[in-house]
Amino acid sequence: MSMRTGLLAAVLLSAASALSAQPPDEAVPAPEIDEAIAAPAIDDAAMPPAALDGDPLALPGEDVPPAIEWLRAPRAEPVVCPFRGRIEYRPGEIECGLIQVPENREVAGSRSIELHYVRIVAKGRDADGKTVEKRGDPVVYLTGGPGAPAAYYVQRFKDHRLVERRDLYILEQRGIGSSSQFCRFYGTRNRADKVREDYVAQQRVELEQARACADQARAQGVDLRGYNTIENARDVRALRLALGLPDWNVWGISYGSVLGQALARVDREGIRAMAIDAIVPIDIGDLMRIGRWYARDLDKLDEACAAQPACAAAYPDQRRRYEAAIAAVLEQPVVLDVQPSETWPGGRAVIHADLVAGLPFMLLYEEKTHAALPAVIEGLIAAVEQRDPVVFKALALAGDLGGPGGNDFGAGMSMAIRCQDGYMDALARQVAEEHAEQPVLARAFTSLELAAEAPAACAQAGLPMRTGADYAPLQTDLPIVVANGAWDPVTPPPLARYVADRLGNARYVEFPHAGHGPTRSLECGGEFLNAFFDDPAAPLKMDCVEEGGKAATYFAPYWATQAFARGAAFVAEQPRKALLPHLAWAGLAFGIALLGLVVLLFAWLGRRLDRAPRPAGSLPRWATGLAALATVGHGAGIGVAAALAARATPAMLVFGLPGWAVWAAWAAPVAGALGLLALVLVLAGGQGRAGKLACGLVALAAIAASAFSWWWGLWPV
Repeated sequence: MSMRTGLLAAVLLSAASALSAQPPDEAVPAPEIDEAIAAPAIDDAAMPPAALDGDPLALPGEDVPPAIEWLRAPRAEPVVCPFRGRIEYRPGEIECGLIQVPENREVAGSRSIELHYVRIVAKGRDADGKTVEKRGDPVVYLTGGPGAPAAYYVQRFKDHRLVERRDLYILEQRGIGSSSQFCRFYGTRNRADKVREDYVAQQRVELEQARACADQARAQGVDLRGYNTIENARDVRALRLALGLPDWNVWGISYGSVLGQALARVDREGIRAMAIDAIVPIDIGDLMRIGRWYARDLDKLDEACAAQPACAAAYPDQRRRYEAAIAAVLEQPVVLDVQPSETWPGGRAVIHADLVAGLPFMLLYEEKTHAALPAVIEGLIAAVEQRDPVVFKALALAGDLGGPGGNDFGAGMSMAIRCQDGYMDALARQVAEEHAEQPVLARAFTSLELAAEAPAACAQAGLPMRTGADYAPLQTDLPIVVANGAWDPVTPPPLARYVADRLGNARYVEFPHAGHGPTRSLECGGEFLNAFFDDPAAPLKMDCVEEGGKAATYFAPYWATQAFARGAAFVAEQPRKALLPHLAWAGLAFGIALLGLVVLLFAWLGRRLDRAPRPAGSLPRWATGLAALATVGHGAGIGVAAALAARATPAMLVFGLPGWAVWAAWAAPVAGALGLLALVLVLAGGQGRAGKLACGLVALAAIAASAFSWWWGLWPV
């Protein structure tokens, strides 16, 4: 279940609380199908008998469900990939296609929609370039979100080790990106009307946003009832049939894990083996207890930090102070004056508790970001306590309004699924207990009042929760691996064990240091999956589980600097050309200092090798050399620290750098002082004209570099 920083509450509430003026018992006429463009029907005799079975799930008010259509086109059609030019690949490495399916197989005469799929062709070579044997059984990846577009996964998986041996198919689920998406500008319409200082009022805006999407979709002829996990599973089967594949392996992460459970019912005969990761129970279970699961990971973080003396000393009592900071923003959001923009048209940005709570929450998803977690939390605490406008402006201006994949994210589809699959009913059942158990964390993500209203809002939109055998816990004889990261904040191990214990033929593996989706994010994840798919009955290859990740070594302490936060805000608010003078300032100052250091060093080495006598005026040269060395050391140290911080997560840069960077920061004022000394000595004489000019230029460069670092907040004081 993918949730983006700053939009967590919006996704949880608005995406499932769709409001519509249409009463729930008012019939929605099925859209007319233009016979001139309708695709040819499939010959029933050519389809497997199971493909024509009636669905066991009847719609409300229906005694007998209609027969289910699978395809409206006899085969898949190739198409130029819609992400061509945005993702780098060579001809033959990636292919795209389209299939046509009914929008709602449970409504006779439902219109056709077109679904986009991607094939990443097996490479036949490993990461070292060695030839490896390709396997004939492909894998279909079931995407997450719900709502994340195919291009998001193509970018991640085109070099995944799974595709060293196997073709990987990715179906862009209905209502997303190039698969008949609706409500493309779901979160970005009328932005000026969507900024509220009251947190509950802000969330109510999301209800209006959802209602507008539902109304707009119906006006366009969209049957929102067709957007649910069961229809998504039928689409996956339809893709397999269109490709002419007798069977394939299934791999699903997050929402893809619940889709995999549905697919095991819809297309059991088409699945060789299945790996599901970051588990969502098909009956939802305790999924919506976000406060509880977040508290679980914060407890783990507190324990892990206490086990590292530097971390424990740098961030004492952090858990309590962090919840206090979230509570403070719940009571009084951070309001900032910003330059009017498309994101903040009124020139006023509002930071709510979902961002303060949500940023570390999102950093728990990826194992590589864990090292920065205590430092980021400490930075957020300090920013809240000081109401720091620089840090919050950087966070506000760097926000992503479109979800993963921008406007290709299927927010409307996500809304319909969360209503019909029971996410919001589960939230309404659990929200009071959640708020009592985790009064701060639960409030940061959900409003008690609005969550309780969500099921009725869904029903009013014509999207009540579906019930029936399709949503009961799955029991199957399929060989299944259930994987989960021990640090997963949103689909944690208790949910995975709940599902695995009921499947019947599943093996559960827990990656001890991973977050959300270890089979996707760990380098060895592809090797683990390929070994399982090679022989699903064999013992699991546990090397990746046991050795694929390491416990995080936390940045402790961190050096707080606003340099990068100021830079992010500057870049967001100013035209690009405004940055050019600063780039020129830094480039010339540090470049001349580096060149001077190299020349002085080689000149000194040359004299040593030639055993030449010390020339007159050596003191200015030594002062100049030391000034250049301090300048280069400062720039290199800050650069390396910034690279290490960004490698963990760019969010770390908003708050500061690894603690040792403060020593590199001290080199800035030292460089300035040595530059002034060198300039005085050069002007005092003792050198030739050329030597004076060269040393004077390097001394000025050291002074300029020091001034640049002071202006941008890279001095230690």
